[in-house]
Parts: sequence; C-alpha cells; structure tokens
Amino acid sequence: MSQPTETNRSDLPHRVGPWATRFDSAQALATADDVAREYALKHRDLNPILPFAQVYGPGLHMDKATAIGISPQMPVNEDGSTNYTRGDFMGGLVYSVYRPADTASPGEGPADGEQLWNTTIYPYPAGHVDPVSVPLAALGLDEVPGVDRRFVNFCAAALGCEAVDDLGMLQATFHLAWPDYRECVGAGLKHLLAQRTVSPDLWYELTYVPFDSADRLALYLAQVYAYLFDGFGAMPVAPSQ
Repeated sequence: MSQPTETNRSDLPHRVGPWATRFDSAQALATADDVAREYALKHRDLNPILPFAQVYGPGLHMDKATAIGISPQMPVNEDGSTNYTRGDFMGGLVYSVYRPADTASPGEGPADGEQLWNTTIYPYPAGHVDPVSVPLAALGLDEVPGVDRRFVNFCAAALGCEAVDDLGMLQATFHLAWPDYRECVGAGLKHLLAQRTVSPDLWYELTYVPFDSADRLALYLAQVYAYLFDGFGAMPVAPSQ
C-alpha cells in the first residue's frame, strides 16, 4: 500500500532533542512496531508510548536500542571536548506516531493494522516527566471531560521533538481517526488554551520542545487546533531552540 510522503520537515532547521537514538536491529524495530500497532488499535490511540518491558518483556534490553547524548553532569571534558554519554533504557520508552490511512472509514477510524500508517517510531530514555505514568492531575487534566492518557501521548509523541515537524503528515487524514480520539485531542487542546495548566518548563520536560513564554506556547497550541480541526492551511512550526 502506497503512503503519502509530503512533509514540511525538509524546509525546517534540524531539531535537536537531548538524545540521538536508534533501534539496534531490524527485529527490535519490527517488534516495537507490532506491539505498538496492536496497542494503538486496541486503545484507539494514534500515539502509543510504551515501556520497554511492555514491548520486549523483562530484562536489560541492552541489545535493543542505543541513545547517545551530552552528559548533563559534565558536558565538557577537561580537554575541552564534548562529553558524550550513553542513555539508559532500563526505564526506556518506545514512542510511536501513527496516522489513519486514507482507507479508514469516516466515523469509525482505523479497523486494522493496514489502516494505520506509521509516521515514526523511536526509542528514548526516560526523562523527568514520564508520559506513561505522570498523573493527569500534574498536567491539570484530571477533571477535563473527554480527556485521558491519549492526550498526554499526543502531546509527548506527536508534538514531541522527534515528530513535531511531521505534523503535516497527519492533517490530511486526521478526520479519519476514531471519533472519541479526535474528541480527546480537541478537548485537551482547548483546555490547555483556556486554563494554561502546563507551563513552558513542564511542556519542555514532556516534549523537549522549548517555548520561552506561556503566551507563545498558547499561540502554538491554538495553531495546532486550527490546523487539525479547522483546516488551517499552514503547518504550525514549533521553536527549535
């Protein structure tokens, strides 16, 4: 099945998160995609974020993925060179970003794996804010009707540093997503706009995308809502530094 490849990413500056990561084998990638795709269909979630243990079972999983970043404790060595360090996947996560295929039925959403297109899937070490376990109350989302963990996953994965520049790939078929999923994302965005319960610092801990003020974050989220729900023509561009 052919998949559309249009994206505005090539027109944007390279975005850098705290880690450069990869799966260490084709099998590790295939397993992650199989498990995440099954989860996405079962839970009607385009952006599953799953612990390594849920994807690969118990164990250290040192052969599944690699992450390299700059040491936050000592970023520069005594000789002036950059001090790179390897990330720990003991608490690692697999981030998945899917979008509905154009064969999905309107009003029903993707019904099988063939009706989910993969935008990206990647491993990442655990950060200070774990999207899998952070309480909704910590984000001010615990009493918002229609909002659940799927909205946190949308923010952390689809709007996170590794996929936010691929948002243009989602717009064309977002209307074919499960109706309750669309309602969840829409209600969450509206709530963050109205109540501003997530500060720029907390947003960065969740997504690794920096905003220098609450107003700029709110403007961006308003543009995301307009892009996905109101047919706004230009893909919103998040700041890169």
